[in-house]
Amino acid sequence: MKKLSSFLLIVFLLVFSQGCFAWAKKQKASLYITSTNPFDDKNYDVQIRQDSVFKLNSRIYFLVYEPNGFKSNYVKYQIVKQDDNAFVGGYTRIRNKTVRLKNKNYYTDYFVLSECGKYFLQIFDVVDLNKEVVMGAFRVVDE
Repeated sequence: MKKLSSFLLIVFLLVFSQGCFAWAKKQKASLYITSTNPFDDKNYDVQIRQDSVFKLNSRIYFLVYEPNGFKSNYVKYQIVKQDDNAFVGGYTRIRNKTVRLKNKNYYTDYFVLSECGKYFLQIFDVVDLNKEVVMGAFRVVDE
C-alpha cells in the first residue's frame, strides 16, 4: 500500500509540474503601436501605450515582444489596409517586409503611411507564415 501511494504521489507531482511548465510557456507576444520612439527615455510611461489613431504622413513606431523568444532569426511584418467601401471587406497589402532580428525577444521599427484608412499590422515568425505571432489594428486620419 505504501508503494502504491508513493507511486501515485510521484505521478501526481510529475503531472502537476508538467502542467505548470506548460502554463509558463504559453505567454503571449505583445505588440505596441505608438507615435513616439519606444526606446526614447524622456517619458517612458506615457510612450509605451497602444495608440489606435495616427496623423497622416507621421511616423508610426511599433515594438513586438515575444517573451519566449522567436523561433528563428527572422520575422516578417505586413501592413494591410482595409478598404472602407468594399462590400465584403477588401484588403490591400501595403508593405511586406522580412527583417533579421538583432535580439531574440523583440523587434522595433517605424513606417509612414500617406493614405487615410483602417490598417492592420501583422507580425509573423518565418518558421510559420500561416499564423501570425501578433496582430494590431489602427487608423490613419487627416487632421
